[in-house]
Amino acid sequence: MEVVKTDIYKQLKRNNLIVWAVVICCGLISVFAIWTARQASVNADRFIYSISSNDKLLPLELIEAKEVQTIFKKSHVKLFLENFYAYDQWNYKDRIEKALWLIDSEDGKKLYEYYRQQGHYNSMIQSTSSQTIFDIQPVFDNQDNFKVQATIEINHSKQDQPKRYVLTARGKLDQVSQNYPLNPYGYLILDFKELTLKEIKDE
Repeated sequence: MEVVKTDIYKQLKRNNLIVWAVVICCGLISVFAIWTARQASVNADRFIYSISSNDKLLPLELIEAKEVQTIFKKSHVKLFLENFYAYDQWNYKDRIEKALWLIDSEDGKKLYEYYRQQGHYNSMIQSTSSQTIFDIQPVFDNQDNFKVQATIEINHSKQDQPKRYVLTARGKLDQVSQNYPLNPYGYLILDFKELTLKEIKDE
């Protein structure tokens, strides 16, 4: 029986090449895994994920978190103004109660007491009036301070033309926990103050 001779040096060299190939492949896989994890971490900080408009999980739509927060801030201010300044004799208590969830309690109570002492709500009830607010334009700085301008329209049942006013106010937003539906955007208005409320005169 013939014995097959093997060149041990060639075999060791071949094994050495295989080992190096495995090590290099493992290294590349590890580097790729680290890079993928880092990219996922970066994207987690930059983006939030939302279900697509057709209610499918995939593909996911990426929305920049900063843009979403800007939308939330403007929506919070708008929601407060719409609840506090838009109502009629039947729903004003409910709407103001909703508005007070969106503002610092002391500031909200002071603003409500001011209008109550001015007889604004009693006048609205007696005259069966309604009030709306529109064209709400909040502007923010880098510290979440804001200035907002909006148009208020008061409709008296005995008047042909409604009275319109331009409201200018300022305040600051503080981020809090979301509490749907009472505080869906997760902010609280601080230091709110009406700066001017000027009637728009017909020329």
